[in-house]
Amino acid sequence: MVESLVKDFTIMHKSWLVLLVSIVFLGSSCKDDTQTNGQVFIPDVPVSVTVNMDLPLHFHLQNLGGYSLLEGGNRGIFLVHNFDDEFYAIERTCTFDPDTDCGFIQVDSSNIQLRCGTYQNDTFSQCCQSLYSFDGFVLQGPTRFSLKRYNVFRNGNLLTVRN
Repeated sequence: MVESLVKDFTIMHKSWLVLLVSIVFLGSSCKDDTQTNGQVFIPDVPVSVTVNMDLPLHFHLQNLGGYSLLEGGNRGIFLVHNFDDEFYAIERTCTFDPDTDCGFIQVDSSNIQLRCGTYQNDTFSQCCQSLYSFDGFVLQGPTRFSLKRYNVFRNGNLLTVRN
């Protein structure tokens, strides 16, 4: 009787082991078919920039919809005074295929959006058809990920951008 119980117990555990291995194998073989496999890697680089909105170069940031292009980040940073009266510092690297040469984020001021592509001789060359809002969230296109954002701290008319 004890031998029978031990044998049943062993068979049951082997069955559970086979089931568990099958689930793990099937789960790992179901890969995301997007170009980025569900992950976007944008390198982390130290960012610490202070902007004085009283200076002529950045005076327009005092108005809603104003933006400035800053050095830093991976491919540069857009500092945006969005229409919700918040400031956003947004990485200029497209999240669809960040390793391509054309994967820069540009401002489309006619539609108040950010788009992926480059300018050549004042002509915009679209890269992946991704569109983002001024706060970096996806509006349309093949990308599924919002743009990388940095922290913005305001002290009067000084804005500090950090990660």
